[in-house]
Amino acid sequence: MIKKSLTAVGIAGFIVLAGASAANADYASEVEATVADPTVVPGQATIITATNVDGTTTFATSGPGVTENTLTSISFAAVAADTAVKEAGDDRTAQATFTAPTAGGTYTIQIEDEDGDTQSVTLTVAAAGSGSGGTGGTGGTLPATGSDAVPAAAIWLGAGAVGLGGIAVTAAVARRRAASNR
Repeated sequence: MIKKSLTAVGIAGFIVLAGASAANADYASEVEATVADPTVVPGQATIITATNVDGTTTFATSGPGVTENTLTSISFAAVAADTAVKEAGDDRTAQATFTAPTAGGTYTIQIEDEDGDTQSVTLTVAAAGSGSGGTGGTGGTLPATGSDAVPAAAIWLGAGAVGLGGIAVTAAVARRRAASNR
């Protein structure tokens, strides 16, 4: 009886996870991201705009010179990562300000909305004293390349497994009580 139950649970879990991965593979992120000036100098600010976002939108970055700051902008000085959380407007648009750190290099801003849709943009910070400045042009969008998010089916499968475990423990305790009361 237990072997049959475990087999059924295993098959159901496989079906749920296999179906979820196939479903997730078919849907591309509808989030689009642009940056006002993709090449900046240390201390220069530029605006990152995410469109087609729903609800709370998180902008995150990491790299040399990154430090925590307020939720209104992403600024830099000496730690490893920073995030800015913005609420999308009625036009499904959210914006964050990126202030270039003193460390030159390439910085990627990951954008994720409330629905788990993601996108990213890349900025280049010219090294201090290099003499190169911003281009004043507009940045393009990057294609969606996936997400580190856990599929909802895996979460439901885990919750179901915990629920089944609780039922099994309750049944075992009830059997022992019934046996000891005889």
